[in-house]
Amino acid sequence: MATFSSLLLLQLTACLFLQTNGAIVDIVCGQTKNPSLCFKSLGSDPRSKSASLQQLAQIAIDAAEYDATQAKIKIHSYVLSEKSPKLKDLYYKCENLYLDALAALRVAPGELEGHRYGVLSQIGVRVLGQVDACEAAFNNNSPFKAENQVVGVLADAIAVIANKSV
Repeated sequence: MATFSSLLLLQLTACLFLQTNGAIVDIVCGQTKNPSLCFKSLGSDPRSKSASLQQLAQIAIDAAEYDATQAKIKIHSYVLSEKSPKLKDLYYKCENLYLDALAALRVAPGELEGHRYGVLSQIGVRVLGQVDACEAAFNNNSPFKAENQVVGVLADAIAVIANKSV
């Protein structure tokens, strides 16, 4: 009987631990500009359900870098195929903005590891600014709107996590 009680207590503790850590995603995403998209993006990674705040930051960085890379590839294909000089210039602008965003995201893990949360927050804000500028170049109707939104909300989450970690 004592073994059954111990096992039940262990299971309840594990459930509470997982629920508490899963709540970290809810708390972080609730402070972004698009909580539902944030939760969908971060929640799709099974590691996020049991992640600490620091681990969630790394998950957000990894996802943002991956999604920004995919967006940059898509934008580059538009640059290559576009005939209109005006549109081609806009695509180049977005491509360069994503190159800057990716450069920032590539240094983010080192800032996280070094516990330089102020710098990490600035990286999140910078990346969000880059994708917002890409979208604004098209009067908020770019062919990369979905990509800009996902990378933007992940960058926003990075900044929120960094600010919570200070």
